[in-house]
Amino acid sequence: MNKENPILFLLKNKDRWENEAFCFVINSEQLESNINDIKKYLNGDIFYSYKTNPDFNLAKLILKQNIGFLFSSVEELKNIATLQEFNVDKCSFQSPSLTKEQFLQIKKIGIKKLVVDSQDQLDLILENIDESEIIELLIRINTGVKVESPELPYGEDSYLGFPLSEAKDVFMKLNGLRAKGRIKLGVHNHLISQNTHLDIWAENTQKIANFVLELKTDGVGIDMVDFGGGYPIEYLSEVPSTEEIGKIIFKAQERMSAAFPDLKYIFEPGRKVVGESIILIGRVTHIKNFLDNKIAILNCSLYNCSMDTLIVDLYLKTCKISDENSDHLEKYIIRGSTPDSLDVFSRGVSLPRLANGDALAFLNAGAYSFGSEFISLPKPQYVIV
Repeated sequence: MNKENPILFLLKNKDRWENEAFCFVINSEQLESNINDIKKYLNGDIFYSYKTNPDFNLAKLILKQNIGFLFSSVEELKNIATLQEFNVDKCSFQSPSLTKEQFLQIKKIGIKKLVVDSQDQLDLILENIDESEIIELLIRINTGVKVESPELPYGEDSYLGFPLSEAKDVFMKLNGLRAKGRIKLGVHNHLISQNTHLDIWAENTQKIANFVLELKTDGVGIDMVDFGGGYPIEYLSEVPSTEEIGKIIFKAQERMSAAFPDLKYIFEPGRKVVGESIILIGRVTHIKNFLDNKIAILNCSLYNCSMDTLIVDLYLKTCKISDENSDHLEKYIIRGSTPDSLDVFSRGVSLPRLANGDALAFLNAGAYSFGSEFISLPKPQYVIV
């Protein structure tokens, strides 16, 4: 995996981004390295969760790596379906709010693989498929595993999928359609984003394996298991590697493959694909003193660059882009460009002395770096290096 110093990388390619007021810089070599790392340690098909970062040019880079895509809206699907490299056979669709109109649209595009979140949604799909077509249904299960101390403060429960107490009946009812060749049937699970706990990975994947083996005992056949996402990246503290997580998942795969030798496996890494390969660059417009605090105000905002900082307290590591070595550090509060009191990128971050015009880098900024329409702020450009 490419571990080039991000500041050296930016300085080496300064001519590519220095004329931008603020922007995201994509390290294309790092992106390719991340994907190769995922392919090496996750034993199955890789589907990039497009909602993680829907930049169009980024998607074109990812398509060149010969992996699939998971879509969550008809609009994003239509956007990528225009690309020559788009392969509908390597795509799946997941939306808990899927309507009949949306289903007919994605079916027209050629999507055959769908993640099912509820009985209502399942009924809608079955009522609107032709007898001549074969679709792949991945029934999302909720294992009930709880993460007591998540790195990012997500809700206690997503309320997505079928509780295990209800899921088996769904598979039993679909088993007949599978036996007739009308559908392919699979299990889907996504526990939590940014799962940094190896013991939770083990507990959850073994629960999935237990459920699959119970299906076998009950005479239900399945064709695939989708382990979803959750593969973490480093923000302010170290996280388990993809290799460590892959070994844990493989133990569950061995148990399931013993029961179903032809079982296919799918993984949906979004954050792990793009998060570490994109850097946000903003510039200091003003320095002010506020009592004992030094405040650096930027020309960009959380509201157009990093909404996840507001939503789940995801603070990105901050660095000054400079080739000067300085032992003298000062503590800063890094504020965004708006007068909103929540618009704060970093608090108490130690940096070499800043001045107006200095460029700051926010590392590992590629995942969920979406913006809003707040006060009509401009959207940052993406620069591919």
